[in-house]
Amino acid sequence: MSTPRVPAQVGTASATPGPCPIHRPTGRVRLLAAALCLVASGAAADGNFLQMDLGPDTADTVVAATRGKVSFGGIYSTYEGGWSAGGNVTRDLQLGDVATLKIGPSLGIGDATEGVALGGKLIVESYRPTGFGFVFLSGQYNTIANDWFTLAQVGNGQGLSVDLTAGGSDTYSEQAAALNFRLNDGPVSLRAGYRFQAESIFFGLSVNTY
Repeated sequence: MSTPRVPAQVGTASATPGPCPIHRPTGRVRLLAAALCLVASGAAADGNFLQMDLGPDTADTVVAATRGKVSFGGIYSTYEGGWSAGGNVTRDLQLGDVATLKIGPSLGIGDATEGVALGGKLIVESYRPTGFGFVFLSGQYNTIANDWFTLAQVGNGQGLSVDLTAGGSDTYSEQAAALNFRLNDGPVSLRAGYRFQAESIFFGLSVNTY
């Protein structure tokens, strides 16, 4: 049985940090080169994460990295008629062997904001090995636009996992389900899923060096 790779702090592309229309919470990728550079630099790092999802009119890029007890996260989205981007830096605190608490400042910018919005972000994560594989849970709250996101990921420890996500803010709401398939026990996974509010399918990939 292969060793499951612990998911990063950000989940599916439904977790859009900035305001956007309620029926278009995701967008088209523009920062692919920078994201790939971040993941490629992970040889001496604790872990890096890159995820890209593409829908009929939308796409997202999500990046995350951990260095010691500090984590970094970012997302860039374009959607029909606009775009949004956000980032955060958090201090990681271990809550025994139950969960990890991450807290720190955040920022957001996009078509629906005037200038750069500043806020704070709180993340709680829990990874538990099981007899069949693993379960990963994540809950996030960002004071910018009251953005929130939840993820439940269940995997068999042999390359297959399922994501169930829900997210929302003052300006959007979305729920999604996705199936992930890891290639050759490496860091790259292919993804396919469905967004229930937008009523659209999406395809993507992720690179996880955690």
